[in-house]
Amino acid sequence: MTKIINYDFAVDTLITVEAPVGTDPSMLVTKALEKLSVQAAHEQVVIAFQTTFDLETGEYSEEWEEVENE
Repeated sequence: MTKIINYDFAVDTLITVEAPVGTDPSMLVTKALEKLSVQAAHEQVVIAFQTTFDLETGEYSEEWEEVENE
């Protein structure tokens, strides 16, 4: 049986939302997510691998390749 682990990725894409001066940024999150969704649908986002997480051991690692047992 193949072991399953979690691969963690980070989204590193700038999203610009136009709003009047003084607008609370927390009020723009929905609009930003909508724009991010459109960009993602057109593969215009930067997604970078960060780490793996093994739920069984609780270990995080930047190594993703399977290591053969010697």
